[in-house]
Amino acid sequence: MKERILKLSDGTEVILVLLIAFGMFLPANLAALVSPELLTHRNSPPISNSHLQGLVLYEVVILMVLATFLRARGWTLARLGVQPTVRDTVYGVGVCVGYYLFYWILMMTLVTVWPTFARLAMSTHLVAADLQWPTVVAASTVNPVFEEVLVCGYVITALKDRVGITTAVNVSAGIRVFYHLYQGAVGVVGIAPLALLFAYGFARTGRLWPLIVAHALTDFAGLAASM
Repeated sequence: MKERILKLSDGTEVILVLLIAFGMFLPANLAALVSPELLTHRNSPPISNSHLQGLVLYEVVILMVLATFLRARGWTLARLGVQPTVRDTVYGVGVCVGYYLFYWILMMTLVTVWPTFARLAMSTHLVAADLQWPTVVAASTVNPVFEEVLVCGYVITALKDRVGITTAVNVSAGIRVFYHLYQGAVGVVGIAPLALLFAYGFARTGRLWPLIVAHALTDFAGLAASM
């Protein structure tokens, strides 16, 4: 089995990893892309306690599967940029604060100059009120690792030498935005700049831990604020 895995081309590896990681979300996100009006007629917010519990379970299983596969292909945590340090933890806190400041300015600007977006933002409720603390903590721990390791660390590292850093950054950001299309226009407005910021930051530094920390704090703050 290991010999078969080693014989796979790099391109096949990338496709397999992305399909295994995000294939389950393709139908819903494609539907959101083709028919965005469906997102405005939902009976309940898309992010609920049960949704997060299912997501955490899914991501833990997929991470274990892909860890086994990528280890057999020669990947290591160091190659993915996962090297926790106190310095990078502090840097991650700074990235989170900077992102939230940028996000606040962006939202205030859009709400001011685009009345339609203001009405959409007021009527959009992404997070349900049934969240529980254990679920919030679990989601804020597992989801940042899942997304940053795969969408940022893996994708950019796997593609940058083949297609160039600019393309790798754009592919990484595009995957992250597509993965969050179920959140609708308001969610995408917040995700798009973060996707580009994180992808560019990793491509420039090769350090993933600050992004994991920033993502974890961002998720926790967003979910906890809705409780």
